[in-house]
Amino acid sequence: MSKLPNAPLQEVIFEIRWPLQPDSTGKFLTDPEFPFVLGKFDALMKDKFPYRLKKHSIPLPSSLFNYQTLYQFWEAGQTWPVVQIGPGIATVNDTDKKYDWEKNFLPNIHFTLQALEKSYGSIDYSNVSLRYIDVVRVADYGFKDWQSFVHNNINFSFENHFDTPCELREFNFQQSFETNNTGRITVTFSTGKNKRNEDTFVWQTNIAHSEHLNREKVLSWLKLAHIEVSNLFKKICKDHFYASFK
Repeated sequence: MSKLPNAPLQEVIFEIRWPLQPDSTGKFLTDPEFPFVLGKFDALMKDKFPYRLKKHSIPLPSSLFNYQTLYQFWEAGQTWPVVQIGPGIATVNDTDKKYDWEKNFLPNIHFTLQALEKSYGSIDYSNVSLRYIDVVRVADYGFKDWQSFVHNNINFSFENHFDTPCELREFNFQQSFETNNTGRITVTFSTGKNKRNEDTFVWQTNIAHSEHLNREKVLSWLKLAHIEVSNLFKKICKDHFYASFK
């Protein structure tokens, strides 16, 4: 299944990075081709992502924003999905409304990688990651308190062995695991608020890999990473909680 019908997905982010180079002084790192590449990349994106937005209006050198996205490319207006680029970095972002791994998200990654390589030439990528941010409104699950909510719905538990002064209002737990072939998986459970100031439970799953990679290796890793994260999502959720997303 490439998408759950009632998925709790808030945002999915594919990120890729490539090495920066020392400037003429040897003191600073820079993406020397970025200012020249941007025009080529813009032209290649126009058919699919025609609406370009600059994130910073202040005219500063791009080298001050290493590994930060500076330009966004949207389908229309500010309609998801969005492709972002900056010195040494590119991302593909989507939300639940349009996300479908096979139909939309993976093809958009293919398209973006092709545009990058047509703009830069061949790229020796250094880092790649895939992150899912999932959110549920806890009132939809008979919320009583945070500890019982987590215990009843997530295959994770916590307990304070000291006399707590009052009701628990916030928490943030993070765990990282090293896999054999896909890199490091980081899982975060935390409290949150939605736009209506309602309590939400947020869990993020990020899988990241650092290695010298060409496009074929990136895509091969991506398929394995998606399977890894999808399986982990099912393991994190208790059966009835997972069933609520079907």
